[in-house]
Amino acid sequence: MTKAVKTRQLSVEQENAIDLLLMGKSDREVAEAVSVARQTVWEWRNRNAEFMAELNARRQELWGAQVERMRQLVAKAVDVLEEDLHQGADAKLRQSAAVHILRAVGLYGADLKPSGPTQPNDVKNALERDEFMRELMAQLS
Repeated sequence: MTKAVKTRQLSVEQENAIDLLLMGKSDREVAEAVSVARQTVWEWRNRNAEFMAELNARRQELWGAQVERMRQLVAKAVDVLEEDLHQGADAKLRQSAAVHILRAVGLYGADLKPSGPTQPNDVKNALERDEFMRELMAQLS
């Protein structure tokens, strides 16, 4: 992943402060580490637009990386659940695993009753309405 070219001008202390905040350090810990007053770190976090924007951007970047890590674990987690379901573990464990799977895919507690138009003209009208909305959204974007 390539980083966007930075247009914000932050001091070395501010860049280091952002790194420390992303690691979960407190304002006091950050202030001590970058040799500024705790109030300065608070001011950066709450009143300095450039600092706040960079901190937000870096948090979003970090969040995206963590989400990708979670995605990579999905297959392994499903394998574990599948093994539990097939190993003849006790019924309570198997039921719990099944519920976790259904929740993960959004089916647990969902209304699965079939719906939608049942008459050809109603289907045609729905398709035309959907196409109209797609075209409208494309024009607006």
